Amino acid sequence: MDSIALLCYPTVGGSGRVATELAGIFARRGFRTHLLSYERPVRLDRAVHFHRVHVTDYPLLRYPPYDQALATTIVDLHVSYGVELFHAHYALPHALAVLLADQMLGGGRLRLVTTLHGTDITLVGGNPAYRRTLLYGLEKSLLVTAVSRSLADDTRAILGFQGPIEVVPNFVDLAAFKPGTAKRWIARDRHVKRRLVHISTFRPVKRVHDLLRAVACLKKRLPVQLCLVGDGPQRASVEELSLRLGMQGDVDFVGEQDDPSPWLRDADLYIFSSRNESFGLGVLEALACAVPVVGPQVGGVPEVLGCPPAGRLTAATDPLALADAATSLLSDAELYRELAKRARERAVATYPPDLVADLYLEHYRRVMAGKLGANP
Repeated sequence: MDSIALLCYPTVGGSGRVATELAGIFARRGFRTHLLSYERPVRLDRAVHFHRVHVTDYPLLRYPPYDQALATTIVDLHVSYGVELFHAHYALPHALAVLLADQMLGGGRLRLVTTLHGTDITLVGGNPAYRRTLLYGLEKSLLVTAVSRSLADDTRAILGFQGPIEVVPNFVDLAAFKPGTAKRWIARDRHVKRRLVHISTFRPVKRVHDLLRAVACLKKRLPVQLCLVGDGPQRASVEELSLRLGMQGDVDFVGEQDDPSPWLRDADLYIFSSRNESFGLGVLEALACAVPVVGPQVGGVPEVLGCPPAGRLTAATDPLALADAATSLLSDAELYRELAKRARERAVATYPPDLVADLYLEHYRRVMAGKLGANP
């Protein structure tokens, strides 16, 4: 196996960032690595061969047929470079496009590995319009991986998928995401503002409105400054709520950032309020920066935080519970120092990029050796 192709969305969300960074690791290790998407992802390593999927509008179709164009690009890649192994990040449409391309080549030519990242199951998988298609893609994959045990369990419960699922977690760049140089331990003056950070796509599942209400409650107890990194469909309503809560001077909207590490390095706390997080890449990046985490106990977040956890988790998405958890952590200097130390140690020991890349490479070798196969 000397060639690997990865398929992903080019956005700054978790699945796209993980696939892009993983491609860079493989390329630097000497593999001929290809990445396919409709736009060049941000910060893609120059050693990776990027293939843009060109979609042409067709007057009879309301939506451009991206998956068909992607399948054609996959066929061209196999014919031109002999690539056999394709790793689909986010099941739809990437896994289905590989399967279509394989049929176009006569069948049995391509090897498909599919990685589930979260909303491809928890949101898309529950939609009757896509459930059967998604299940078919997983059943025909030679290997299915999920970024957490929680997501693997959700995949079985939501789709009824009966095949094996290997858990391969996300990872974090420990050189980019590291503790800042500022002295930020909470043993300082109670009147100094605590710096809170949240990274979000401002979608309903992230419940940013609840997060804002929690910080408004926290503000009555401690001075705080909240930084919201990201963008999305609910950003305008979140900005409006911040004004109604009288927090216009206490919330910074910095927008979508290609690299969120500068906002995390010197933060005091990472806070989130999602309805579900299959992994929580922002949570992991906060840990790498030695920033404790506060949020609801959902999805794969407890797996990321470890045991004992590097933060405080609440039983439900409850603004008051979030405020209480943040208050207890930010008011206890000894506890804070312990959790901050635990956070960085957890990231370094469990989520280094090379460790996760090694896991994927071992799975690739098993697939190419024929030790794994699709369900009949």
